[in-house]
Amino acid sequence: MAEPGTFEAFYASAWQHPGALWLAAAIGTALCLARRDLHPTARAYCLALAVLSAADAWLTANHVVGIGALPASLASVVPLGFVLAGDLRYLLFVESARGDGRIAITGLGLARAVGLTLIVPVFAQVVASRLAPGNPRVLFLVYELAFCALTIALLALHPQARALAWVRAVSGFVLLYYGLWAATDTWILATGADLGFALRVVPNALYYGGLVAAIAWLAPAGRR
Repeated sequence: MAEPGTFEAFYASAWQHPGALWLAAAIGTALCLARRDLHPTARAYCLALAVLSAADAWLTANHVVGIGALPASLASVVPLGFVLAGDLRYLLFVESARGDGRIAITGLGLARAVGLTLIVPVFAQVVASRLAPGNPRVLFLVYELAFCALTIALLALHPQARALAWVRAVSGFVLLYYGLWAATDTWILATGADLGFALRVVPNALYYGGLVAAIAWLAPAGRR
């Protein structure tokens, strides 16, 4: 097996994961707190997402700070759980955002968001297993392209996205980081270029911290 390149080694290191990702989550948190006219429910939602991002970066690292390597029984379950939670935070936002800047989570909205969350992982697993069994980079790419397609479908069809500029703007941000992931993974698969791993750090930062900031700063002003 070839030795990893400089950027790939950095990408797999604690400097990037969790270090850079914790920094991204902290910046997102600071921007959320700096928005003085943010509705309390939106602020609480953003802060919860920041905690989720920090926990994700911590528990999905190759070497978990303070724990070491996760037991084999958890090594795949924990990352999958955070992938699903990471997508749910956007899909639940779509279901729960309101025109006055509130986040109003309902049982029905949560159920719909959970249902939407399951579409992409199931589709990606089926497609990737037929295209390139055992190749995680192909699985990543199929997942990323499928989530882009889901986001575009929501923009066209979901009533919240059609009615609220806030939801459309945040959806555009989600398309940005998923599109960047797809572009870098396509490059890595096509060329094997080590630089692709350096560029992949950008959508990682947008995912872990940028979404928190985007939801907070794009929100309509809410009542204090």
